[in-house]
Amino acid sequence: MAAATLPTAPENTKISGAAGVGDGRSLIAARSFKPGDVIATFNDPLLALPDGPGMRTTCNFCLAVDVPLKACTGCKATVYCGAACQRAHWKSIHKAECKMFKRVREQSNKDWLPTPVRALAQVLTLLEAGESNAVAVFGDGGSLEGNVVGFRRDTQVWKDYQLQAAAALVYLGMMGSEEWQEKASRGALDSDAKFQRACEVLCKIQTNAFNRLDEDTALSGIFLHPGMAMVNHSCIPNAFVGFEKRVAQLRAGEPIKEGDEIRISYIDYTIPRNARREALKLYHFGCGCRRCTLDLDVYQVCQGSPVVDLNAFSIQPDLQKLRHPRVDRSKASPAEIEAIYKQWNSVKVPASDDAEAMRVTREQWRLCKPLVEAKMWAVEPLPSTILQLMQSYAVARNQIAYALPLACFLQTEYEPVRYVAPFMPWRIKGIMLIATMLSETAYLTATGELAKTYPHKGLVNILTKSDQLSMCEAMLRLVVHYARMGQTEQWGPLREAMDMLKDIESLEGRERESSLLRKWAKNPEDFEGRAFFQAVVVEPINALAALALEIVEGELGGDERSLVRR
Repeated sequence: MAAATLPTAPENTKISGAAGVGDGRSLIAARSFKPGDVIATFNDPLLALPDGPGMRTTCNFCLAVDVPLKACTGCKATVYCGAACQRAHWKSIHKAECKMFKRVREQSNKDWLPTPVRALAQVLTLLEAGESNAVAVFGDGGSLEGNVVGFRRDTQVWKDYQLQAAAALVYLGMMGSEEWQEKASRGALDSDAKFQRACEVLCKIQTNAFNRLDEDTALSGIFLHPGMAMVNHSCIPNAFVGFEKRVAQLRAGEPIKEGDEIRISYIDYTIPRNARREALKLYHFGCGCRRCTLDLDVYQVCQGSPVVDLNAFSIQPDLQKLRHPRVDRSKASPAEIEAIYKQWNSVKVPASDDAEAMRVTREQWRLCKPLVEAKMWAVEPLPSTILQLMQSYAVARNQIAYALPLACFLQTEYEPVRYVAPFMPWRIKGIMLIATMLSETAYLTATGELAKTYPHKGLVNILTKSDQLSMCEAMLRLVVHYARMGQTEQWGPLREAMDMLKDIESLEGRERESSLLRKWAKNPEDFEGRAFFQAVVVEPINALAALALEIVEGELGGDERSLVRR
């Protein structure tokens, strides 16, 4: 077999190691990076496509969403935001794809394909045409690892991959459906070179492609760049990836020195260790980071984080609380947490029936009681249970004022521990959610509807006495500050925050409040600005957060209210 081809390392990095040896190849920093710095930008992916359902709501070339779209007049399956994107996509891949989607419609009466099938079909088309980048990555001796042997060990996964490979070949016209069925019935697929190549390519896609899914910003689909695929995993990552249309950015999540290996997390690294190990089976390796070898919980990892101090400019500015959490691990051992998480995940929440969803969430809350007693608010699955109730209040029931204390609780007790750096996108979106909720509760308060709609006197009293517009403005200034530190200027939540901030600043009679918040945002150590932020923003946020467990227990806990009072 030909020697593996190394991809080109992005500027300011270098590729080290070798495939199949230790952790394999890795990306090394060739200079130092500060938290939030862009390490590398990847704007020429080999694969960048929306998921199947997203094909009709996303430009199939630039991947823009929430824009006017027009369908391809040939296949009527793909859509584009303009003629330039349609021409670029036609030239790069859609000329062949268009014929395929016509075949898909004829044979299955559908106008989309599952994401892995479409991605595989694109790569096979490029390989058939001899496209140099595709050959360098997916051809013999290509730069990407595929873990084919590992995938074959899982009988069900391999059967699924074989079906996906067959679908891509049939819809491309590279293999007839009857031919595939006949060879499958004889067990002769392993001897078919085209079929085996398709399976191997699919394994490489599954191993190396990044999931672009972000329900909050309507992103979907996958992104594959051979250079980005060199970044290894850690459950204590020092970097993270963000997507904007057809571009991916690798950013530093904490200080990175020259010579350090750059690592991201392939999975949700805040869940218990056994669940992380299960999630990593897709990649066929075990993680040897400190979180995994020492079985550290999120509080222990947070205590050792080099970016804790950044939280001085946040709605959780109490750094001592992050460095010295008051949790009682005697109430919930690692083994007990693993068992709780496993049981919790075995209870499925229905998507459409809110009454049944509440019944299931009550059962999940009951399972989480040891974590409540241990005051381990940031340990899963406790925060996910609170999040489910918050979403029910905010979406299914349209009870924003009840959702707000839960959002404040999650952003002060959970997110700063889970994602220590305030510029991480998940934390920014959580702050933006509070800003949006405050804009609604401010209106309810001003019109007198709050007291009429919500019988909770404590909640109504806090909101009535609070300057909700100043609280909202402070949230927006945090979003703008940290989004510019960790995202692009085109990021949806940043644009939304800037628009809302303009609206608030245009209101008459708020010159003093806005001036103090601007001083605080410009210099968090400014005495007057910081005092205003503490009194007008942090204190009422904490007061709202203090109501969260009472609200949760009242909704989910039956008569066991004593647990909340302890």
